Amino acid sequence: MAYQYDVQQMLALLDRIIRKSVSEKEYLWLQEQLQRYEKEHKISFFNLTFTAIPRFVKKAYPASGETIGLEGIQSIRKNFTIAGWSADRLARSWWLLHLPAQDAAAYTRQMENLFKSAEMNEQVALYGTLPLFAYPEAFRHRASEGVRNNIGSVFEAVVLDNPYPSEYLEEAAWNQLVLKAFFMAKPANRIIGLDERANARLAHILSDYAHERWAASRPVSSLLWRPVGRFLDEGIFPDIRRLSQSGNDRELQAALLACAQSDYEQARELLDQYPLYKQQIEAGKLTWEMLTD
Repeated sequence: MAYQYDVQQMLALLDRIIRKSVSEKEYLWLQEQLQRYEKEHKISFFNLTFTAIPRFVKKAYPASGETIGLEGIQSIRKNFTIAGWSADRLARSWWLLHLPAQDAAAYTRQMENLFKSAEMNEQVALYGTLPLFAYPEAFRHRASEGVRNNIGSVFEAVVLDNPYPSEYLEEAAWNQLVLKAFFMAKPANRIIGLDERANARLAHILSDYAHERWAASRPVSSLLWRPVGRFLDEGIFPDIRRLSQSGNDRELQAALLACAQSDYEQARELLDQYPLYKQQIEAGKLTWEMLTD
């Protein structure tokens, strides 16, 4: 099966959101382009329209999309969201879903060609739409390339609020994504799958990174310890001890949240030393989502 979700249902919902988010003139232009493409099926026209959309569709954020479509979208494609997307970005994603997907080789080749020629905003639209692509497993390398991208908006499109990396990237690429997110000071709580894809190798990579930051007298995000807690051991636990003794409430909370995820004996003992925080963690009143940098 080319798509891992109901693409026609998604197209219909995106169409309704776009119709409520743009002017009648803008919506009619999109429909005219679609009718012409469905009549001629010229890939050159498809690509030109993808590029031209921002010239004909305003960039204003679609307020209606915030209210009428988010829950419906996630019922069709788990963890996918358009929250905060501009109307032209949304229209580009909608347009991409009209590329014929019957021929896997042709489809992946045509998508790759779009990536290769894309300017910054086009890359944002392409990477943000990865979760909706047909044959998603064919784009693992492309997602890894996005992780290596140093343009902030492009990197964010790959990493933040995007379920594709956690579902398809191999462990080494995933670990690179998480490390780079902290290096670029991105909001780690918006990395989908951060808990599920946590692994021992990543825990030690992040511990080493924290040591580098401390040695340079630079701050370390409290959220860095979120994917570390399950893998506390004799090598990493001294970091947690350091946090708990820093005199910083946020760092103490991060240390205890990490301990609450661990079966390591010293971690459980440390958590027991702070019964009030332990009670709050167990009651769900203190969570990682509350620790924002």
